[in-house]
Amino acid sequence: MDKLDRIQKLHQLLITRRYPVSLRILADKLGCGEKNAKRLIRTLEDLMLAPIEYNKEHKGWAYACGPDTKSQLPGLWLTAEELQSMALLLHMLQNFGNGLLNDELKVVEKEVHKLLKARKISPEVLKNRIKVLPIGHRSVPNDIYLRVSDALLKGKQLLLRYTDYSGKQTQRVVSPQDLVYYRDNWYLDAWCHTKKDIRQFLLARMAKAAICDEPAHVVPIAKLEEHFSGSYGIFAGKPEHTAILRFCGNVAQEVSQQVWHPQQEGRWDGEEYVLRFPYGDDRELVRDVMRYMPDVVVEGPVTLRAAVVTRLEEGLKALRKPG
Repeated sequence: MDKLDRIQKLHQLLITRRYPVSLRILADKLGCGEKNAKRLIRTLEDLMLAPIEYNKEHKGWAYACGPDTKSQLPGLWLTAEELQSMALLLHMLQNFGNGLLNDELKVVEKEVHKLLKARKISPEVLKNRIKVLPIGHRSVPNDIYLRVSDALLKGKQLLLRYTDYSGKQTQRVVSPQDLVYYRDNWYLDAWCHTKKDIRQFLLARMAKAAICDEPAHVVPIAKLEEHFSGSYGIFAGKPEHTAILRFCGNVAQEVSQQVWHPQQEGRWDGEEYVLRFPYGDDRELVRDVMRYMPDVVVEGPVTLRAAVVTRLEEGLKALRKPG
């Protein structure tokens, strides 16, 4: 623990204790000798202008305004480890921002970097040594993201102009329920007032998002979980099928350590790994199965096996076309 972290720890001790804290206890909690603890108290008093006083009755140190003080230490609200975590988080967010969000975060990043340098930690190391590669990320305009999140937090309806996967554009009013970040993309779970049901919208396909004055329709959490939790991947719906996949070779060991579904069951059959789990919509599942070809066999159901075979045949047909 460095000096600045000890000062932060001292501050936390003084504002969380109901009674003055003895020098012996402070030294023990700060991991230093009593002389060093006393120097830290003086530093907190002199450099940070903290209102600390010695209480003769309780033979300890406390803030003059009592344990309920609102006093905060400027720039010392994070330890060295917490600052490094914050810097890493900001570094990751920069890979997904689209201008406006990054500009707002630069103010925070500047202060975090200043505090890291005060602790002789180089923030450049994080950028140079830790890489974030959002391969499947689709750009979301910041005004769209901010309006969607604002409507969600304020409990307001949204007017959307939305383009679906096939390119069809519609306009509809929805009540936001929650935001989901899945496989490098943002999705909105919402109650669609047009369809009178729960729907999911990819933020990158929103051409317009306007906040309405009307309060959002609230879907019970239990109903939301029932709608989404049993399905496979991002696609919702009632799980009506059970996938049975057999993996072999080096892939078997890799898959045995993965979570494909919260309700999955896996077992070893010799050197092969058999995985089974419920699903509804098979579109994402087919793509995931094909990633492990030829080291995976679809044992069931027949409809899933047929969907994978069809996708493989279509791919081969496309490859065989004259270039």
